Amino acid sequence: MKLRFGLAALTLTSVVALASADAADLYPAPAAGGYKDAPAYVTVNWSGWYAGVNGGGAWSEFSDQLACPWNPSAGCNTYFGGLSPSGGFGGGQIGYNWQGILHPHLVLGAEADIQGAGIEDKGTDKFGDPYKSQLDFFGTVRGRIGYAMDSSLFYFTGGFAYGGIKNEVDFPYFSGASYIKDTTATGYVLGGGWEYKFSPAWSVKAEYQYINLGRNDPERIPFSAIGPTYSSIGGVVRDDAFHTARVGLNYHLLAGYEPLK
Repeated sequence: MKLRFGLAALTLTSVVALASADAADLYPAPAAGGYKDAPAYVTVNWSGWYAGVNGGGAWSEFSDQLACPWNPSAGCNTYFGGLSPSGGFGGGQIGYNWQGILHPHLVLGAEADIQGAGIEDKGTDKFGDPYKSQLDFFGTVRGRIGYAMDSSLFYFTGGFAYGGIKNEVDFPYFSGASYIKDTTATGYVLGGGWEYKFSPAWSVKAEYQYINLGRNDPERIPFSAIGPTYSSIGGVVRDDAFHTARVGLNYHLLAGYEPLK
């Protein structure tokens, strides 16, 4: 996990350094002859390929994931209040924008991202039985629709999401059973954000995403017809759903400005 965050941080540092080194090329000195000879620009062009890095934090929609309330008839009666996973993540994204389809300010796009994550929570009940819920990576493939206001782009986004989920409950002191779900879960993502071009080729963004990876019910190991899943013994199993907030940096290929017509 530390390696994933280290690689993300190194990538971000390298990109920022490259942006600083290219600043003079992005904004060349005006041609001789004064202001009247400089090209006239009216709007930023958002069309084309882009790629970049991002990082942020996530927190669970629920505070009682894997809770074990008093339910002696079903078997779960250890009085455990549940978990609320949270933590940081970092990774990268790549995408493509089309500006001017149907309307000059309309921007349509597609984007994919992948993140290494340290999003988890764990605890023990009064018997010392351990509980854990973890998301160690996730990614999305999304459509985007936005409205461009020169250097600013406001957008909504949504699509497919996936992630590495591990929900685990062990009862070594209570019944000797373990309940585990270790899988790559799939679901959906919805969100929106603001992106700002501070030069023709570089932009920064702030973005919110809600990611829902469905209900991943831990299964009893070894398998038993009595209580085959954690929810079947009265345990609380919520959707593995997270609110995420991130900032990012993008480099735009073949970027430029629309000249005054």
